[in-house]
Amino acid sequence: MKTRKRDSELVYAGKVPETSILENTVGAPLEPVKRFGGTKGWANMLVSGENMAALKTLLEMKREGRLKNTDGTRGVRLVYIDPPFSTNLKFKGKKDQLAYEDKLAGAEFLEFLRKRLVLLRELMAEDGSVFVHLDSKKAHHIKVVMDSVFGEENFLNDIIWSYGGRGAKHISSKFSRNHDIILWYQRSSHIFNRTFVGKRIKKGTAGFREDSDGRWFKTSPRGDYTDKSISALTKEGRVYRTKNNTVRIKYYLREDGDWLIEDKLVGDVWDDIPDAMHLGESEKTGYPTQKPEALLSRIIKTATNEGDLVLDAFAGAGTALAAAEKLGRRWVGIDSGRLAVHTIEKRLLTVKGSKEIEDPKKRYSKGPSPFTLFEAHEGGCAHCEEPLVKSDYSYDEDTDDLVIKIKKFTSHARSAKGRFKNFETLSTVMIDYDFDGEVFNLCGFFTARELEGKGYEIRFPADKARGEIMVIYSDIFGNEKWFVGEVLAHG
Repeated sequence: MKTRKRDSELVYAGKVPETSILENTVGAPLEPVKRFGGTKGWANMLVSGENMAALKTLLEMKREGRLKNTDGTRGVRLVYIDPPFSTNLKFKGKKDQLAYEDKLAGAEFLEFLRKRLVLLRELMAEDGSVFVHLDSKKAHHIKVVMDSVFGEENFLNDIIWSYGGRGAKHISSKFSRNHDIILWYQRSSHIFNRTFVGKRIKKGTAGFREDSDGRWFKTSPRGDYTDKSISALTKEGRVYRTKNNTVRIKYYLREDGDWLIEDKLVGDVWDDIPDAMHLGESEKTGYPTQKPEALLSRIIKTATNEGDLVLDAFAGAGTALAAAEKLGRRWVGIDSGRLAVHTIEKRLLTVKGSKEIEDPKKRYSKGPSPFTLFEAHEGGCAHCEEPLVKSDYSYDEDTDDLVIKIKKFTSHARSAKGRFKNFETLSTVMIDYDFDGEVFNLCGFFTARELEGKGYEIRFPADKARGEIMVIYSDIFGNEKWFVGEVLAHG
């Protein structure tokens, strides 16, 4: 194979050859832990574990033809990652839960990300592309790294997400930072679906006119339209002549009361999507560094078609996965944090009834597609720091129900004000009515808010349970307590 001649080479301490990354990275078995939905055909994948090991295993799946888009193409059509930004900070949830520590710096940070980008490149389909979300401090460093990994010729855009809303402090000696940078590269080709946004303009604004039929329009120069084309447009009522008889082309606009809606092609500066500080309550997860679904929706719709596979290797709050789910794409998410994995589980399981991406006034009506939680590390961490749970399990002869009464639920963690009180840290309860002894299959799902309204009591028909039941109690930190037991005998 002929190697590409490079004009320059990126050199820094600790950099290893690509061949070493691809050959020496050890994959981790993806052990199924929980199933949500059906078990036949494709099921979306949520992986709990270190992403290097998981990516190597996914690469083997691609080679075996087990990781593909609905059109049969092997590999991932879109990669989106929002990695650590080398901030030297700890990030915590809204109740002081540790999400992750961002401690890597310098060359160590560059190599950390480069190794993952090499594996991600190999995971991508030939017409796949990758979006890497960064801040202004590291984007320029990673741009050079990505030129090295993907080739300068495969660079597509640096997208400025100008979210605004953060003014400079009175004592500040520089401009306030109001944007992130998203680098977009292809593997060798890519999908590009043009995106338009509706710009609202008050009727009567200069440059916008109303014709004799009451339709509002704007005009643009004739450009390279031929006389034949102008003749055809004249018949359609699309030609406007100025006082000097200059030909201009009419473009009609949509109307909304006193407003005109002009569809404008989206460019590389996105200033119409506010940051997560302005999310509605229904979209907020409490996870730090959460991004808006509108942002991920634009990325996914631009670079994929329905049924294509989307991968997020730093899944965090699961925004890319939730957006992919709502847009009818397949998805794979990876994260090593217990809080992240729990946040994603809860978010996907409650996606029904959440706001639609395109029309926030409407509710998303479908439940989640089938997905499976896998562990990609030795021994797992499902039982780390188990919460303390005391429940009564009984049979109600009058209603023929099995009853779970949660009497006590506390976590080992402390808040800033001391120990949490009873039920403060309860997040969700999940039940498998017929546990097979190996993989948890979701049958019942309850949030803390639902349970509070029911006096922390769960009831379900006894005939649903045929053998052992499994109950998973989760706290707000992502820690779990598992209960497996036989169904009580009854008449």
